[in-house]
Amino acid sequence: MIKHALVLCLAAVTLAACGGASPEQQLKDSFVQQIVSTGFPRDLQHRGDEVTFTGKRGDKPDAKWRVHLDAATIENDADGKTPRKGTMKSSWFVDGEQIRPRGDQADLPLPILDAGLAQECWAFWDKKTGKWSWK
Repeated sequence: MIKHALVLCLAAVTLAACGGASPEQQLKDSFVQQIVSTGFPRDLQHRGDEVTFTGKRGDKPDAKWRVHLDAATIENDADGKTPRKGTMKSSWFVDGEQIRPRGDQADLPLPILDAGLAQECWAFWDKKTGKWSWK
C-alpha cells in the first residue's frame, strides 16, 4: 500500500513538473522575455498579466512603464496540436497615461518596435528551437 501511494505521488509530481504552462501562457512569457531582450527596461517586474519597469520616454530617463497583457491566442498547425502562430494584445502605459496606436503607428519606443513588439503583434513558432520568434 505504501509503495503504491509513493508511485502515485511521484507520478503526480512528475505530471505537475512536466505539464508546464499553457501555450497561451508560454506566449505571454515569451512576449515579456522579448521586452527584456531589448535592453530598454530597468527594474522589470512581472506579476500575472502586469509588467512594470523603468525606461526612457522622451527627455525623461526614469519614466514608469506598465504593460498589461490583454490576450494571447494561438493558431495551431493542421495537426491541431503544434502551435504555428501566436497573437498578443497588450495595453501600454507610461507615467499613468495609455499609449494608443495611431493608425499603423504603435507609438512605442524604437527598441520595443525593433524587437517585433507592439500593442497587437504576433510571433511564429520555431519548431527547431521550440520557441516563439518575434521577428
